[in-house]
Amino acid sequence: MGIFDFIKNMGGSPEGKIHKAAEMAKNSKAIRDDRWAAIEFLADSVDDAELAVAAMLHRFEFSLEHGINDSREKEKCMAGIIRHGDKALPLVLEHLKNTTRISWPIKILKALGRSEAHVIECLVGTLEYSDVSFDQGKTDKNYDILCHLADYKSPGLHDCVIHFLKDPDERVRFATAEVLMEQVLTESGDTLEGLMRDENPDNSRIRQTVVRKYLEQHWVVRRPELFANSQVIGPVFVSDKKVLFVNQTQSRPNT
Repeated sequence: MGIFDFIKNMGGSPEGKIHKAAEMAKNSKAIRDDRWAAIEFLADSVDDAELAVAAMLHRFEFSLEHGINDSREKEKCMAGIIRHGDKALPLVLEHLKNTTRISWPIKILKALGRSEAHVIECLVGTLEYSDVSFDQGKTDKNYDILCHLADYKSPGLHDCVIHFLKDPDERVRFATAEVLMEQVLTESGDTLEGLMRDENPDNSRIRQTVVRKYLEQHWVVRRPELFANSQVIGPVFVSDKKVLFVNQTQSRPNT
């Protein structure tokens, strides 16, 4: 069914047509051509941003087994939402707060021409700081958002995410550490060094990753006196120049 046949067959008021198209667009069991026609109608022919954008955002809540068709429909919805410019922004932000499927809404947010600072603000605003340990969907959402935040270096971001170093989910804690490793050391250094001193076996992967980062980047250790005998972990020590080095003999040489 083409878009014009779809519109003609819907009948009813303009609002009724939009409602029918919205129901079709978000129906994963609908006939593929019918759902595509509904998406085309919403993306190209509906000028009411509040109605059209809200309807198309629901299409991101499911995925089709056929990846090409799934991407085609989502890309069309994304283009249709972007067409509304700034009018779409509050609707996208509201959707981000309520959905656990954030990948496409974040793409749209970036495509709407928001500044990097605004994107960071929006991502932080969708983090769930309450206890979500019994809600896997919200836990996964926090993890996904933190993974996106790891792409940014921004003043104050350390304070926004440090809360999640205590999350019960190791993936969330690891993603938080990755965000912190992207920030300036004047903000995150003390926290990262704390992670290098953390002997909790549940955080061993995080500890090893931070140590590796310090070795690769030759970062200066701010408080070397907190490492007993200058040993960080295994053969890794803090030198007199306050950088990490590997000593295979595990005894600290004169440096």
